[in-house]
Amino acid sequence: MRLSTQVILTSLSKSLKHVGVFILAIFLTRYFTKYEYGTYIQVMLIANTAIYLAIFGIPSSVYYFLPRSKDKKRMMISTVGLMLIIAILVSICIYFSMELISNSFHNAELFDYAWLVAAFILFQIPIKLYEPFMISTQNVPRFVAINGSFNLGFLMVILIPILLDWSLVEVLTSLFYFFIAQFIAVYLIIMMTYNQLEDDPEGEKFDVKKQLSYSVPIGFSGAIAQLGVAVDKMIVSGYYDPEELAVYTRGAMEIPMLNVIANSLGNILMPRFVEEYRQGNIDAVVSLWHSSIRMMAMFIYPTLVFFLLTADHLIPFLFTDAYIDSVIIFQVYTLGLVTRITSYDAIVRAVGKTKILFKMAMLAVFLNIVFTVALIEMIGIVGAPLATVIVGTTLRFGYLIIITKILDINIRSVFPWVSLAKLLISSGVAALVILPILMLEFGHFEMLAIAGSIYTVVYLIALRFSNALGKSEKESIRRLLPNKLSWLV
Repeated sequence: MRLSTQVILTSLSKSLKHVGVFILAIFLTRYFTKYEYGTYIQVMLIANTAIYLAIFGIPSSVYYFLPRSKDKKRMMISTVGLMLIIAILVSICIYFSMELISNSFHNAELFDYAWLVAAFILFQIPIKLYEPFMISTQNVPRFVAINGSFNLGFLMVILIPILLDWSLVEVLTSLFYFFIAQFIAVYLIIMMTYNQLEDDPEGEKFDVKKQLSYSVPIGFSGAIAQLGVAVDKMIVSGYYDPEELAVYTRGAMEIPMLNVIANSLGNILMPRFVEEYRQGNIDAVVSLWHSSIRMMAMFIYPTLVFFLLTADHLIPFLFTDAYIDSVIIFQVYTLGLVTRITSYDAIVRAVGKTKILFKMAMLAVFLNIVFTVALIEMIGIVGAPLATVIVGTTLRFGYLIIITKILDINIRSVFPWVSLAKLLISSGVAALVILPILMLEFGHFEMLAIAGSIYTVVYLIALRFSNALGKSEKESIRRLLPNKLSWLV
């Protein structure tokens, strides 16, 4: 299966959950009060943060060790056992900590959800091995099909109860039963994959100590990175009540697809990076890196510009006028997309320098906490997204410096700067065309539909004449388009 096809299928499958979460937000903001919705956010925030803090990079180690391991079955069994032990210990710790967490988050109701939060953690940590096992054993089509079904199921087990006007605790209980079913299904598939594995006599002997030595720095960096993602919401929870958290979260939202595509691209390119770097083909590594960046920026930059211009229509349309205060938060948060055009740690992971990830993640959390608290104190809740953008941009530039040293290239070579400039200019040209339209009096939906259609057409035409994309990227995109539209690229 071609690389571009793997990236597209994997990204689409994983994006179903992110799109599902986005769709759920639209319904949750309409069917629940702000306080109830804020409580839902806090439950999921606690569970998801605990999960990512606890997995210790073990899933990422599968990408590195399973393909090269001599005794693959032993490696797989050992990894599964380790994740199950972690899941049990972490879920117990969270259960007995919920009273303290409830007080810190200014929400006494959270204590009533302690058993649900613990159960979410117990059944979700072990299934984080599913993706790396499937991809590392060349089972991408199976992963795509099953994972897509899971993500659709996640949407339905929350959406249907909401439409039936169930209470928040009933909605979360429905999700609990879904996680049990998902856990059972995943491990049946993992057992099938295990039975198909064949040991490699020419591979390396599996060593748990080596696996932990590789994965723990990734784990700490991943855990700290998750803290970096969640720390603004945690600090906002510490300063404000659940209603304000709900408003903040709807502004500081992840755009579906974009982040998933970047991570999927990084994971799928990683084996290519490892092989080319091992053979000393630095030019090939850089070429792959540049190609992935151009592909991402082609989608991210026009999205960034359009959302900045239309935020005062987009947020009320999605979440009702009750969330109009989320507009400025969304606009500030969206500025961070300028540099979110790749998985910056992919090359660092590929060359095995995982300790760098830990150091960068530690720095990220420290700076996020300092800047978020300081800016909230200075300018209020808008300081939280501003801190996220400032810290994120600074650290991504730091990663570029690290990559130049690893590959022994200069800063001008690490990014396809000219192509990125052309993509931004193409987005800017499209923005200039729709500015007069934004001055007209239309409803939210009508404005988004009219402005979005014109913006898309103008951007694609500008892109066609910008020569921002290389030959390989154009060929990949043409395969996705109908023949009548292939001229656009």
